[in-house]
Amino acid sequence: MTDKKGKEGNETPIEAFNEASQALAESLSAAQERNLKYAQSVFESTMALLRDHAESARSTLKQWEQQAQKQHIDPKVAENYSSLFRAPLTAFQQTLEVVETASHESIESFKKATESFEKALQQGREQLEETARKAQRTFTEPEK
Repeated sequence: MTDKKGKEGNETPIEAFNEASQALAESLSAAQERNLKYAQSVFESTMALLRDHAESARSTLKQWEQQAQKQHIDPKVAENYSSLFRAPLTAFQQTLEVVETASHESIESFKKATESFEKALQQGREQLEETARKAQRTFTEPEK
């Protein structure tokens, strides 16, 4: 612990700023990664829930059709009712597929943005370190 205090005492303001910037960049990068994982988790659980609802609706419709056959309902009437219930289910399924595709594309875009952000952070960090080194040399070189 004394070594750390001693080191901090010898540290220049530029070095301290550089370390703080490095810590900030790492923190931002980690937060971005957590955000991506959270978005993926929300997407996956939402899509699973919607698929379960669609499957439940299909199952209910199938049970209704079987019940209609057992009760000897006129096939034309049964088909009309089935079509009436099948239409929104089909629309829901199509919407679900579109949402899933759009969400996958959004997640991919978010991943690419995260990669670009991390690359920009790395470049900024490198530029900052180079600037800090130049400033350090300027302050430590004796004036002529």
